[in-house]
Amino acid sequence: MRYRDAFKEKAVGCLLVGGLAISIVSAIALYMLSLGGFLRGTYTREPVTNRITDAGTLNLVPLVLLFLTVGVLMCLTGLGYGLWVVASQNKGPRQTVPHFRILARYAYDGPIMKTADWEIEAAERPRFYVKGMTPDGAVAEYETVIDVFYQAGEGMVGEAELQGRWLGKFIPYIGSA
Repeated sequence: MRYRDAFKEKAVGCLLVGGLAISIVSAIALYMLSLGGFLRGTYTREPVTNRITDAGTLNLVPLVLLFLTVGVLMCLTGLGYGLWVVASQNKGPRQTVPHFRILARYAYDGPIMKTADWEIEAAERPRFYVKGMTPDGAVAEYETVIDVFYQAGEGMVGEAELQGRWLGKFIPYIGSA
């Protein structure tokens, strides 16, 4: 599960950065080739008919437009896929997982990670996360609400109710490991 998430993140990042790089290089090439083609066309006009005999680099403009279109489509595809993954990560059937181990818990207040309880209580709009491990050894991060966050202490083992990337309920086991 961890490898698949890393692959998705890398794919979205590569699509965005690659598309942006292709778009920028294509836009610069489009400007240079268009200007060079116009100047070449002006230079090679026939004296009497004023007809352009050689367009020069202007002939490459359709190819550069194709690359520009591909770059923009790559950016839009990466952005759309990333937004779709974020929107659908908490969807799916609810499943109860016994012997779910809490590895870490933390909250984010904007871009700042908070781990201490006093920092979390002072945060304006914290989002709560729990990193947990299923019995088969898969480690993942789950978003949750404040009640479940405080019920799931680090190192605890219990029964978890998961829905996609959402931890809906955690009932710790008492007296057994």
